Amino acid sequence: MKKMILFLSVFALVFTSCSSDNDDDAPIDPLVGTWKYYKFFENGVEQTVSDCESEETFVFNSDGTFEYSYFEEDTDGNCELEEFISSTWSNDGDGFYTQYIEGDVATQELIFEDNTFYFEDFYDNGTPDDTSDDITYKDVFIRQ
Repeated sequence: MKKMILFLSVFALVFTSCSSDNDDDAPIDPLVGTWKYYKFFENGVEQTVSDCESEETFVFNSDGTFEYSYFEEDTDGNCELEEFISSTWSNDGDGFYTQYIEGDVATQELIFEDNTFYFEDFYDNGTPDDTSDDITYKDVFIRQ
């Protein structure tokens, strides 16, 4: 469930074409580059990221395209590429990014700190009177 939320959230951040302006003096978007899954938090508590999970990678290109690689351990404990996506992204301003993947659009706020970026998601159990199993996720990626 967490990986699906992560995947949809990141997709929401990254998809839309960049402007067609070819101004060589324009600053490079801070998202452009290669990013690996670094760490995550559940309700503010850092969780362990496996070696396989840390292979998860985004490559954001300045032309508004990106590639996403998601890895998962098989039943024998081998780390294998589970999903690969190639699509588009856009910077919507004020820290919000949009991704367009196979007809889906996802927008997410990204917070950049030093050589990392992170985003947060909230999972609501759907029971207004019981928030005991509601979870806030914070996923952190580090620049390679």
